[in-house]
Amino acid sequence: MMSRVLAADLAGPQFSKAHEYSCIAMGAATPLAIIASKDGFLQRVADFGMLFAIPVHMHVGMCSCITDYLPKVAKGPARMGMLGMSAVTFIGLLKINTTGQGITQTVKSLWHRPAKPVPAPAK
Repeated sequence: MMSRVLAADLAGPQFSKAHEYSCIAMGAATPLAIIASKDGFLQRVADFGMLFAIPVHMHVGMCSCITDYLPKVAKGPARMGMLGMSAVTFIGLLKINTTGQGITQTVKSLWHRPAKPVPAPAK
């Protein structure tokens, strides 16, 4: 099973379907995240949809790039590195979703200036 995950682009139709479904999930979750109210149910649905879709899409897609562009001798180490990066991405997104403000609010915060701190009154 591990060899199939490492070469996800070549492992069969189930990995191709997983990649296709991850595209659909991100396509559905993105507009949902845009219209969702802060900390609402729809935002949580979008966040957890992206939690699974992003690492799957990234892993299968990058395995295709590894297959197409790297020499045979470098494919094994590159695929191991890609598996590690996919796992770290999943864990990071899981942490953002469970202990932080979620993927949606984290990305939205890139377009908002932080609130200026109110100065403490002088004594």
